[in-house]
Amino acid sequence: MTVNSHKSLFITLVTAAMIGLTGASCSQRPIDDQVTDWLTDADGTDTLFTTSDLSTFEVSGRVRRLHTLTYYDIIPDGKGGFTIPDSMNCTETVVYFDTLGRYVPRRDERIRRDSAGRIVRWEDHRPNLRRIHGGFLRDTLAYTRLSDNVLTTSGMGEFAVTVYDNDHRIVGQFSDPMTDGDQTAVFNVYLEADSLANWTSRMGVWTTRSHGCRPHVSYTLDRRTIDYWK
Repeated sequence: MTVNSHKSLFITLVTAAMIGLTGASCSQRPIDDQVTDWLTDADGTDTLFTTSDLSTFEVSGRVRRLHTLTYYDIIPDGKGGFTIPDSMNCTETVVYFDTLGRYVPRRDERIRRDSAGRIVRWEDHRPNLRRIHGGFLRDTLAYTRLSDNVLTTSGMGEFAVTVYDNDHRIVGQFSDPMTDGDQTAVFNVYLEADSLANWTSRMGVWTTRSHGCRPHVSYTLDRRTIDYWK
């Protein structure tokens, strides 16, 4: 598995694409099964509104739609800037929330919550092509909240720990494969935020280490567009 493959799986497991994110080429329009007609550009007005689902995705306020582009293998210039060598080397994710601040599952997703309403399990029930698999091959993630600032994720061959600061931003993440594979860690540098203090741009500093080898260091750039309920 390549370094970018590890990052892509890790992002699927524990970042703002954590639950049921839809990955796509950056040249394609994101596809949504349920709530495309809800979308309009609107300014949020309630900066104090938050829920467990919103906090998990590093946002607060009356968020309606969260759109993220993640660029891989960016090159820092040592002066606070960076170069994106290939704009197609990226993933695109879109997440939706209802007016109560709850994550909106897509058609084939299944969500399980605990007694406090927090998501503890996600399953993908989309049928696979029969020439690849004879039935359903479900992706499943389990979530355990050790505290308000620490979340663990297990499933899809990885165990990961995510650490949040008190502003609902991910400080760092560590991932360990359940079988043979590379250990991966990322530390985030936050660059920009919108008028409601939700971050819109950050750089990730990644280290990927194979057994017996020196860590490989690389960088990603996340850019987010956030639409709010009126």
